Amino acid sequence: MSRPGAARALPLAIWIVAVAACLWLVVARTSYTTDLTAFLPRSKTPAQELLIGQLRDGVAARLLLIALEGADERELAASSRALARRLRASAAFGYVANGETALARADRDALFAHRYLLSPAVTPERFTEQGLRTALEGTLELLATPLGPLVRPMLAADPTGETAAALAPHLGRHQPATRQGVWFDPAGTRALLTAETRAPGYDLDAQARVQAAIEAAFAATRTRPDMRLVLSGPPVFAVQSRAEIEADAWRLSALAGCGVALVLLAAYRSTTLVGFGALPVASGMLAGMAAVSLAFGSVHGITLGFGATLIGEAADYATYVLAQRAPGETLAAIARRVWPTLRLAVLTTVFGSLAMLASSFTGLAQLGLLIAVGALAAGLVARYVLPALVPERWAARSAQAVPLAGPLAALAPNARRAAPLVPLALVAGIVVVGLRHATLWENDIAALSPVSEAAKSRDSELREALGAPDVRHLVVVTAATRDDVLARFETLAPHLAGLVARGAVRDFDTPARYLPSAATQSARRAALPDAGTLAARLARATAGLPFREGLFALFIADAAEARAAPLLEPEDFAGTAWGVALRALLFEQGGHWVGLAPLSGVADPGALQRMIAGLADPAVWAFDLKGESEAMLRGYRDQALALSAAGVILIGGVLWVGLRSGRAAADVMLPVLAATSVTAAALVLGGIRLSLLHLVSFLLVLGTGTNYALFFNRRVPDEAEKLRGAYAVIVAATTTLVAFGALALSGTAILRAIGETVALGTVLSLVFAAARARSRS
Repeated sequence: MSRPGAARALPLAIWIVAVAACLWLVVARTSYTTDLTAFLPRSKTPAQELLIGQLRDGVAARLLLIALEGADERELAASSRALARRLRASAAFGYVANGETALARADRDALFAHRYLLSPAVTPERFTEQGLRTALEGTLELLATPLGPLVRPMLAADPTGETAAALAPHLGRHQPATRQGVWFDPAGTRALLTAETRAPGYDLDAQARVQAAIEAAFAATRTRPDMRLVLSGPPVFAVQSRAEIEADAWRLSALAGCGVALVLLAAYRSTTLVGFGALPVASGMLAGMAAVSLAFGSVHGITLGFGATLIGEAADYATYVLAQRAPGETLAAIARRVWPTLRLAVLTTVFGSLAMLASSFTGLAQLGLLIAVGALAAGLVARYVLPALVPERWAARSAQAVPLAGPLAALAPNARRAAPLVPLALVAGIVVVGLRHATLWENDIAALSPVSEAAKSRDSELREALGAPDVRHLVVVTAATRDDVLARFETLAPHLAGLVARGAVRDFDTPARYLPSAATQSARRAALPDAGTLAARLARATAGLPFREGLFALFIADAAEARAAPLLEPEDFAGTAWGVALRALLFEQGGHWVGLAPLSGVADPGALQRMIAGLADPAVWAFDLKGESEAMLRGYRDQALALSAAGVILIGGVLWVGLRSGRAAADVMLPVLAATSVTAAALVLGGIRLSLLHLVSFLLVLGTGTNYALFFNRRVPDEAEKLRGAYAVIVAATTTLVAFGALALSGTAILRAIGETVALGTVLSLVFAAARARSRS
């Protein structure tokens, strides 16, 4: 084989083997995840650990709110009962409630069976002769009131009213309206249900299947065809957001792909070359995915989404090779000629992305690795594979053959006259951003959500109707054991009651109300006298009272059974609303137990903080869900800013070494930094608060803009070469503008923010780079 043939065959052979290995790894060995918490920071504080844990697998993250509407009460109630039966029969749900009597009876039965260990009224004094007498007289008074029909059925087994005493702390809370035996909203237009899924909230594929199952069950059980199903709750929002983003991304990607293909077709004058030009991008994405899979064990869906967007820079690498051919020049010669500059363009992207590998956010670290490896692979394919693979007869026409050559030559002097404005633009952008620093960043996570305002409003309506308002303030207790948590809450309860009495808090709940500590249960169990003693005391206590002899035999038997029964465990409340509440408020996380006390109507957060500080117990602390989420978002942003700054420094260092001149490096960096600062200022002046999405977009602007400046500033032999280079840069910038301009049309705020930022930054980078061009013949 001749040396030229070997020179073409070796890169092709290496590329084919590498692509095959990456394909095998990506297809056969890579797992993909949609766990959104991968894009949250590693927990640095107990509060962050709690927040992320609840986002991942808390009961709230698995709770679905269901409404049926579009029919009269009778039909809605019938459909509610039929749907609830269908869902309860499914293994996908841990709990389904719609207010039916059958389900309420299950809750009452569990409460009644365990009343002696749950009732705070159970004390030794309660079962003395005088205590029994007082309790029985109180029961007689209740029998004469409208509550009599409710008390009479339990009189023989529970004459002291322990069931009511156990339920008392939970009375007075907002409960859904009941019509036709099931829950309804206050207007009576919606039948309401709640369902807790067994699948964790972060498993969006499983949640999507569950929601599809609900829709299928509704279709099979509704009593009339025009009845409507309404689903809400965190799992619904997560699944809908992903579906909307994916649908929007695919639609706009198709639009952008067509637009980019048309631009490249006009530039290359060959449909075949357009296809060849996609090879660096495809190879880069494949190599990046394989690298992430090897390093992290799985690839996140968001990494792929953002990576596909950012790796779009790789399309420019093919353009720099294919779109500036001189007459009679081979692609191999073009690649050798532009490689010193292209190599720097690739390395600046690689080093800028490597800074993200230091991130404490798994998602950001994955993204950095994918872009770094992908850009390197794409650059090598553009340099070595394309010249070996593309037949010379399909080579692109030279720049002199295109209509833009003349206008480019005319515009060049005018562009350079604007060179002094570039540093002024940089300073002006920094000043504008600095003046708006107080309102610069979006710290509200809800504002970043793609969920529509109509969906949020509907969710609030359902929560209010179901008596499940959003909770912001919590008191958190952590301990080594579950019982330690419960015991601390029993000590804490009087302090919380004091806040309620002073009006600082409207109400609170604790897990100890649902499951008392072992010590409390043991004390209540010990307070129950043996059967003989209880019978004797009861006989004396009932003297003169209108109770027939032997009426309380069941009471004596139940008390004796409770005296010998084991202590309660959470499993004793499985399948009940009591159990759902307990799982939400008491759980194991990170090797320790966590208990939550939700506070409603917090009018004086300072009083809450002072109460917690007065306890001097590090295991007890106040948790502001909104405040902590905003603090975590700020931490994410601050780290991303620091990493972005590190990336800029690395890029500057690579340019300094590669160009062997600080001034040359500054000539490349200045227009890019100016474009980034002006883009940020324009967004801020437009009333847009910057977010993490904008930071990621600025990184892309930095990468593509550096490429433009490098090619505008490279040493060239003559004016014709300068025009060919300018043409290639304009083609690359146009494809980027088309792609991200399409993204800017998105109805999804996340995608629109990326599109607007990159599109504007691309135009400014091109203009500023042309203005500061110092290419010399």
